[in-house]
Amino acid sequence: MVRRPTERPGRNDEPDLPPNLFVIGLLHDLKEGGYSRHAWAAFWRASWIRSIQILEMSAELRASWLRFSVTGIVLIALSTVAVTAYFGIGQGIPFALTSVLWWGILMFDLAMHLGLMVNLESGELQQTLGWPNRLTELRGLAAVWVAWGAHWASAGVYVPLVLVFGLAAFTDLLDGWLARRRHASTRWGRLYDPFMDGLFFSVAAISLAVVGILPQWLAALVTLRYAFPIFGGITFLLIRRRTLRVRHTPWGRASSAGIALTVFAAALAAALGLPFQALAPFFYAAVGITALGAFVTILIRGIEQI
Repeated sequence: MVRRPTERPGRNDEPDLPPNLFVIGLLHDLKEGGYSRHAWAAFWRASWIRSIQILEMSAELRASWLRFSVTGIVLIALSTVAVTAYFGIGQGIPFALTSVLWWGILMFDLAMHLGLMVNLESGELQQTLGWPNRLTELRGLAAVWVAWGAHWASAGVYVPLVLVFGLAAFTDLLDGWLARRRHASTRWGRLYDPFMDGLFFSVAAISLAVVGILPQWLAALVTLRYAFPIFGGITFLLIRRRTLRVRHTPWGRASSAGIALTVFAAALAAALGLPFQALAPFFYAAVGITALGAFVTILIRGIEQI
């Protein structure tokens, strides 16, 4: 990895995300085509062909994806049984349908991007998804479940919300730790981990705001916190025709931790009937300060790469 002359290697260093030459080439053709309908059609056609080629290239990676897809269906089935037993068939059926639909979208997207399962240290395509990436994908599934948890919390049942959010938020710590410990950081994980974080925490904050557990302005701030780097990165990709060096930052980690603790504390306090409002200003201040730090860091890092 590349460091500044004043930087020293650390135990938690992350390999730099190398440029994706295939995507850069497609973006160049897209711009040369004036972003016309024909140019966009050619862009998606080439992306689709490339995805299918990689899907067929590695039988072991494809089998790993298939096993994980089936495991997700089994997990949804077991969860549906529990939901039906407690809330009735009227809740169980829509829970199952929304979960299966969302899981299908996630798995289709994963299949189309198996080519991103390139180890950032060895530069080779992994033969399995790896546990860090599996945990990241499961956090994406949990976005639907935390919304259901908020729905049930509005009826006075808080256990599903607290349990799902707590476990899913823990995976945000665990996947990164496993990736570093096992030297299993991948291009897919580097790109999708912040996306899944944004999806999960934004849905959680919005859902809790809808049922009155969190203020609406906080849900808006959380959503903006994650949407800003995602849309900024896409804009940079289209305009500059090259990828940003995506890396975790101390402010970004602090912001995610602050959001996770605030949402969890609010949900747990509501479940236990405790007066969260007494401590809420401290949590909200932590979210605001760390989010501001994350915004500034993103702007500085982005400007440095222009």
